[in-house]
Amino acid sequence: MTPRGLFLPALRPAAIAAVLSLASALAAVPAEATTAPSPVPVATTTATTTTATGTPSTPASSTTASSTTASSTADPSPTSAASAPAASATLPSTAPASPSSSPSDTGMAVTPPSAAPAATAAALPYPVGGAIGALWTAAGGESSFLGLPAGPETCGQPDGGCFQAFQHGYIFWSPTTGAWALNGAVLGTYAALGHNRGWLGYPTGPETCGQPDGGCFQAFQHGYIFWSPTTGAWAVGGAILGTYAALGHNRGWLGYPTGPETCGQPSGGCFQAFQHGYIFWSATTGAWAVGGAILSRYASYGHNRGILGYPVGPEVCAGGECIQTFQGGLIGWSPAQGTTVYAMSECNALNTGRSVYGANGSARVTFAIAEAYGVTGVTAVNCFKVAGLFVPQWITDGQAGKAGFKAPGVPSGPTRYDYSPSGSYTVTEAFGVGNPGTALQYTTLNPNSRWGGNPWTPTYNTYFESSSWVGYDENMWYFATRSTHDYRQGAVINYNRPPDSEIVQDAGFAIFLHENKSPTAGCLALDDWAVVDFLQRSRPGDRIIMGVRADLFR
Repeated sequence: MTPRGLFLPALRPAAIAAVLSLASALAAVPAEATTAPSPVPVATTTATTTTATGTPSTPASSTTASSTTASSTADPSPTSAASAPAASATLPSTAPASPSSSPSDTGMAVTPPSAAPAATAAALPYPVGGAIGALWTAAGGESSFLGLPAGPETCGQPDGGCFQAFQHGYIFWSPTTGAWALNGAVLGTYAALGHNRGWLGYPTGPETCGQPDGGCFQAFQHGYIFWSPTTGAWAVGGAILGTYAALGHNRGWLGYPTGPETCGQPSGGCFQAFQHGYIFWSATTGAWAVGGAILSRYASYGHNRGILGYPVGPEVCAGGECIQTFQGGLIGWSPAQGTTVYAMSECNALNTGRSVYGANGSARVTFAIAEAYGVTGVTAVNCFKVAGLFVPQWITDGQAGKAGFKAPGVPSGPTRYDYSPSGSYTVTEAFGVGNPGTALQYTTLNPNSRWGGNPWTPTYNTYFESSSWVGYDENMWYFATRSTHDYRQGAVINYNRPPDSEIVQDAGFAIFLHENKSPTAGCLALDDWAVVDFLQRSRPGDRIIMGVRADLFR
């Protein structure tokens, strides 16, 4: 058989040299022209729309975040909208519950970005490599939800990071966060806030869907973006995110955010609207959520711009009632009465621990407060509980002893000294010319009614009956029936007597709360209506706290 080489025509030396020269020139041409890096994404980057499953659809026009009013109540009227969080950004202690799979849920890539093209780079408009390439490949490459690369990998970003644009999204990478993809409405909000150059920082996890109401979320260094089909995508960060996290994020009663965090509020505060309430924040009060009927009543007072100011605590509920404390008062709710606004008063000191004397289990406490020693006038504040917090029933003026108050722990002494004692005392007994409807042990006075005022006698500082009036004993019938009707209705303040203490002889006696509002010999005197109301509302063990303001409150 003839060898194949014999059929090849012989080449002249000059032709061979020309072929070799052409091959060398062709080898010097790159397979694809190199494109300069594209600029950093800015807030106007095109956003895409995310479906209920988190899969992106065709890119849509750019959107800008704007405030959304909660449907249940009037929206606070901000002076300006601000995207940056009010307080230093803090991530929630736990991530939102039960992340489910999403198109980019591939785990954090660990290989640093590089310019080296992936295996299929020759067929791509731009090379994709390193950690970004690993994530893109794991997601399905050009068949993934991201599509083909739309630009080169761009580095030199904050914290040594990089990003790369794709047909339907971006992948962002930094050495501390790894590589994560963004697309759809979440990317639109991220773009509006400045991408990786904004306050959110870099993404720290994949978009996680399968959330309540078909929603999704994605975590970033300094916050989250939450999305649902009915609310859109909104970022939550800082102290507001801390409160939102404590209430269960989008799985809690607040639901999804419906607008951006809006700052420029009174006292430098901020608020953010959610499906079922608001979170309000200021530097002095912290971040607290307000919702339901209490939010509606709060709105009628102008939210944080009204006399109630910012919330200073959470809504608390007990016994079928709820209440929330604000800077300027409290809003309570019950099924029978709806919402009630209570003024801020000394009662709140019992809730916060500022009262030197506690309630000691009492359901009702009445303060009698003088502003200084030697002063007879007092402010009387009758406090009762709503959902476990004390609020004022009424506030009125009254009178104490003609000489004012003794210091705490100092006996008031005999009534002729005209001093009132300072301290906290229970109320268990009442008296007068006829029971006005009190639950206290009630004594109906008669001409023989006496109160023992003679030290070292068995009747000292107790009620007894006698036809005679001896020494310092008080004729209660006389004080009940004279024109000033001091004892027509009254309550016994358990100073220097059981059940509060054993009786100490000559330390003081007959300390009552009674009618005829004028300076006394050591008692407390209020208007007739206040004494009657006090008796009608009192239960055994209710407490009276009395003295000079500086001694009663911390």
